[in-house]
Amino acid sequence: RSQDVFAQTFLEFSAKKVSGYRLKHGANHLRSNAAMFQRIEQQFGVAPPVLAAYWALETDFGAVTGNYPTLRALATLAYDCRRSALFRNELIHALRIIQKGDMVAGQMKGAWAGELGQLQFLPSGYDKHAVDYDGDGKRDLIRSKADALASAANLLKQYGWQPRQPWLVEVKVPKQMNWSLARLGKKLPLAQWAKQGVTEVSGRPLKPSGNAALLLPMGRNGPAFLAFPNFDVMLRWNESTVYSTTAAYLATRFAGAGQVRYGNA
Repeated sequence: RSQDVFAQTFLEFSAKKVSGYRLKHGANHLRSNAAMFQRIEQQFGVAPPVLAAYWALETDFGAVTGNYPTLRALATLAYDCRRSALFRNELIHALRIIQKGDMVAGQMKGAWAGELGQLQFLPSGYDKHAVDYDGDGKRDLIRSKADALASAANLLKQYGWQPRQPWLVEVKVPKQMNWSLARLGKKLPLAQWAKQGVTEVSGRPLKPSGNAALLLPMGRNGPAFLAFPNFDVMLRWNESTVYSTTAAYLATRFAGAGQVRYGNA
């Protein structure tokens, strides 16, 4: 009934989740599975670092997918009075996955809230967006990394992911500016952010290309990012700003960005 993990600040949460282990193993997975990631990107348009970031955060690259019997977990949550309608729907979708032959009930094990597979899809997302990418005739998001990663890419594509476009870029903000502009719903041309004194982390002027919101997850003295439309897609994956900012930041690390600054504090 309490998920205290999301009460942490961005720097607290990201310090734990963007670990040396995940950075090292993520880079290794991106190299060893480069052909698969490239093929997925060509078909769905989602950059490999983004998929690797979710793979890392959700299950440590498929190592920890959960061992709760999914049907029992969902039936319990459907009976609970708090979100009964939501979990009744998820239970029906879990039964449809079995009906379609993707897996049998005994194989369907995952997280306590019914999430399944290496990318932790709820059954509704699994049922609607999962793809058979390894060609074995089944959409197996638990045992097949190809199915899991391609399904994640398909989900993000359906949510509106824009190919070959940024998602999050760390920036420096001045000591004083119009702080009322800094909200996720306020996307402005980068030239306007430059006029406000926002620069690249290095201090160089922003390259005036595209529109973005200024994201200050810990206020004006903390880390600062430009959040592009693809970041809105990541918020559809998980509506927690702390989680999504961490996922987007980890993806930038896999893409070559440096460690986040503490900001102006």
